[in-house]
Amino acid sequence: MAARTFQQEDLVRRIFEDGWNRASFEFLVDATAASIPFHYNGRTITVTPESLPGVVGEWRRAFPDLAMRIRHLIASDDLVAVALTLCGTQRGEWRGSAPTGKRVAVEEMMFFRFHDGLLVEMWEVFDEAGLEAQLRG
Repeated sequence: MAARTFQQEDLVRRIFEDGWNRASFEFLVDATAASIPFHYNGRTITVTPESLPGVVGEWRRAFPDLAMRIRHLIASDDLVAVALTLCGTQRGEWRGSAPTGKRVAVEEMMFFRFHDGLLVEMWEVFDEAGLEAQLRG
């Protein structure tokens, strides 16, 4: 179990370090289920390894210096939990709002569930109100 947990931790680190911070998700194709339920602040959508670059692209167009910083990462059995800080400067349009030039730092938590070595489900709690307040403030 320890080796698999280490592999799961490594994959989750790569999701942020390579995926979000470098916009490179090719490594996910063989590491995830074909479609993944993604529970986000009370809503559920389905994502795929192919759809994630589009999600990240939307964020990176608005916040070109976007950085996801892992503060804590804990793995147990089939779950990996991560506490993160999202940082960036709004230089592009974000959800219909013109660029503000403001730097933001927003806290979030995510859980990743694995089955037979593949990522099969994700949960995220993100401080949307905190982001909006920083952009307006």
